[in-house]
Amino acid sequence: MKVNGASDLARMQALQGRAFNTRAALDLAARELTTGQKTSRYEATGGNLTRLFALERSLDRNAVFSETISLTELRLDVMQESLGRILAPAESLAIDLTSAVGQGDVAGALLHAETARTIFRDVVGILNTQVAGQSLFAGTATDSTALAPADAILADLDALAAGAATAADAITAIDAYFQKPGGAFYTNGYIGSVDDLSPVEIGEGQRIDYGMRADADELVAVLRAQSLAAVVEGGAFAGQPAEQMTLLGTAGSRLLAAKEGILDLRAWVGVSQETVERARAERIGERDTLDIARAKIVATDPLESASNYQTLQVQLESIYTVTSRLANLRFTNFLR
Repeated sequence: MKVNGASDLARMQALQGRAFNTRAALDLAARELTTGQKTSRYEATGGNLTRLFALERSLDRNAVFSETISLTELRLDVMQESLGRILAPAESLAIDLTSAVGQGDVAGALLHAETARTIFRDVVGILNTQVAGQSLFAGTATDSTALAPADAILADLDALAAGAATAADAITAIDAYFQKPGGAFYTNGYIGSVDDLSPVEIGEGQRIDYGMRADADELVAVLRAQSLAAVVEGGAFAGQPAEQMTLLGTAGSRLLAAKEGILDLRAWVGVSQETVERARAERIGERDTLDIARAKIVATDPLESASNYQTLQVQLESIYTVTSRLANLRFTNFLR
């Protein structure tokens, strides 16, 4: 180390400054050695950051797509599960009603009417399902429930049945309630939006339209069929078993037909699930490729990094040694 005529204090300050700078450089070298990446993106790219920025933008875009895919997967999974929860009891009720009415079992049929009212409430609850705080079957009105409370809808249906002279009249009135367009169900029952959710982006140039509303014909068919049995439990044609059996028989046959529509919806959702799953695999592959490309740009030479670290370590040790010796120099140490 060159020694000049500066004061001891000045020399100590200079050594401390060199020690600080060398220590900072050593920390950076240690980081590069352990991470295998250069700390300076500018140096790593030779001053041309364009390609690196393009890769990082693509990675950010990939992350957005992946987040959208995760939410879409969740919504589709809940949608598929919801349709299954609607289908199973509807199918079972259809068989039970058809069998009881076919056998002339009034008591058994009335028990199934009670079940139908419970299932109707369950279906309304299912169609008011929320995912991540947003309604699943309400179209763009994600902050609103899709359907009015089940008891409010049943009250309207019970009133229609009570005002009918025969079971045929009740069926006509209930059909009118669920008629599209113009039926009261679409103003009093379905309270979501008539607009579907916009398709979501799951990749560059890839969109998927998976919105489903509670006023879909297939879902309304299930509610309409169930309501024909539910109003019997609500008091329709009490003491008139023939009229009640007509309502319950119609409910059973319509539920058998309505289940096909639910099966079609489940198949459609299944196709959407497959599309999203394929998109997820593509995004994972894309992310890995982009990560590798970025890593190659900012990667360090292990041997060079180790050599640089060792050089800086030796320099720092030398500075500490000189500083220590300079600090211990005393005039009295040379007096005899």
